[in-house]
Amino acid sequence: MLDSQQLRAFVSVADHGSVTRAADAMHLTQSAVSAQIRRLEEQLGCRVFDRTTRSLQLTAQGSVLLSYARSILKLQQQAVSRLAAPRHAPATLRLGCSEGFPSEWLFAALAGFRQRRPDVHVEISCGISTALAKQVRQHSLDLMVGTVCDAGSDTETLWMEPLVWAFSAKALLDPEAPVPLAFLSEPCPFRETALASLAGHGTTHWQIVLTAQGSSALVAAAAAGLAITVLTPSGMPPILRSIPPGSFLPPLPPARFVIQRAEGSSAPEPLAALVDEVREACFRWRGAHAGALDA
Repeated sequence: MLDSQQLRAFVSVADHGSVTRAADAMHLTQSAVSAQIRRLEEQLGCRVFDRTTRSLQLTAQGSVLLSYARSILKLQQQAVSRLAAPRHAPATLRLGCSEGFPSEWLFAALAGFRQRRPDVHVEISCGISTALAKQVRQHSLDLMVGTVCDAGSDTETLWMEPLVWAFSAKALLDPEAPVPLAFLSEPCPFRETALASLAGHGTTHWQIVLTAQGSSALVAAAAAGLAITVLTPSGMPPILRSIPPGSFLPPLPPARFVIQRAEGSSAPEPLAALVDEVREACFRWRGAHAGALDA
């Protein structure tokens, strides 16, 4: 019989590609996680990871085990949730997701969380990260997952990306006209950062031609050749291209993708579980897009 704790450790190490990062995510010591993997390998009679001084990779047997392990853990959680169904109303968590955040992996993680935790109801609001962060501090939201330029001490950085000036991959700009720009409405961290960089640059003539409420309008305007906007590589579709900084536009600081949670939550365990779910899904998504994020 495979031990569920050993399977959780195995899946976490496989997702993170590191015993150290898996231990941090599971709130265990590195030696405890290593011991779980060692006992699992002893029980199976084979190695599930190939280890070197610089990397850790699944073996062929480990790759086969991974799909089974995910299914076993999912079924165990569903069984526990169904048999121990709460007799009271589910806890409600309010989650804010900022415009421009790569939401496909996040929404997939939330769908999985809903299946595993029917005792928790998650309400999602999308908006501009500056406003969402304020709502977290005011306890109108329990959690915010979004993009900022200046991370405060109350946030956890998931990853960082450069900010880039984005424009149509096919259109050309008029060199005699002011540079046309498109931003989200205030308060928007990308807008504030871009305007501060332009003010420090001093030599570029520019004008704002579009202020939008959603990032889809910015992408459409840039794709049509109407305006330049500010995006991150993970949020830029193939129809756009980045303008090299220093050509006629100033360089931009990096953007941080962060988690920010409200202090003193009325549902601390469900909130901690949701944060873990988002963090784990983020690690998996980053692993699949490492090249694009580091570009």
